[in-house]
Amino acid sequence: MKIFRIVLIALVLALAVFFFIRTPSYWTGVNIKMSANAPWGSPAAQASMKQLAQTGARMGMLVAFAWQDKPESVTPILGNDSQPETIRQGLRDIRAAGLTPMLKIHLWIPWHWAGEVAPAQMDEWFANYQKAIMPLIDIAREENVPAVFAGTELRGVETASQWPALVSAIRAHYAGQVIYDTDSLEQAEKFQHWDLFDAVATSLYTALPDAQKDRIDVMTDNARRLQNLGEKWKRPVWVAELGLRSGQGILQRPWMSPEQLKVPVDLAIQKTVLTEWRDTLTAHGVTGISIWCWYTDPHDGGTDNSDFTVQNKPASSVLSRPAFRF
Repeated sequence: MKIFRIVLIALVLALAVFFFIRTPSYWTGVNIKMSANAPWGSPAAQASMKQLAQTGARMGMLVAFAWQDKPESVTPILGNDSQPETIRQGLRDIRAAGLTPMLKIHLWIPWHWAGEVAPAQMDEWFANYQKAIMPLIDIAREENVPAVFAGTELRGVETASQWPALVSAIRAHYAGQVIYDTDSLEQAEKFQHWDLFDAVATSLYTALPDAQKDRIDVMTDNARRLQNLGEKWKRPVWVAELGLRSGQGILQRPWMSPEQLKVPVDLAIQKTVLTEWRDTLTAHGVTGISIWCWYTDPHDGGTDNSDFTVQNKPASSVLSRPAFRF
């Protein structure tokens, strides 16, 4: 009987080790945007963060905005909803819910995508961008935030020579991880400054076929290319934005917003495809995935919503890490 118990214990331990090895190590999180009716520090925002923590997510990326009036402007400033004390409160709300906060800085240009930024004078733009975001970097340091995104999807300035100086200035104020997020896999492959940052990070809004087998093939190709990129630069790989609307007919145009494309609600496709993405990416070494997006209004999203958020939808299950993976 004693030998049987020893064998049984050994078998259980062996199985535990097997399952641990078979299940990739990674974290899940979301990009969090502040709702006008639920500002950081409000009971509503705190309830939303608790709701997020209950999904199984580990990270909460607070999205803060720098603003400029047109692509060629050289005077970016912090947005009214992204002032330092507002961001401090947001980071605290995220942590109070049991999540690890990150700070993710975006550029807002009215009627334009951030990637269209085209400064008339590059030195001046970088100097003013650094001046604008440094108060948020200081807040991240004071709040012991483990990672900050120095920029997001700034395609128009990605080949600039001013990146080393910007990153050096940030690191002089902040000892955590400094990250940059490209807008696509193709841009991540072109970006030549990954050695300045602590991870290779990109957004993924890849067009996908309707047929599952073909879809998985495309995802696998993307995942392998990301894996190769991480190996090339000797950096971990994060997907800082993984987004898909809960709507019919969006797989071929996953980047299009409800304002651009009206579609009937389809909750199932969002859950299915985001889960496929998660499983494929993490099987190829991606160590972090952040979904686009979540709001501080705890009632956002829901079963009649065709937007990107996974809030109050079946797709929120993608944030829960499976116990085992075969």
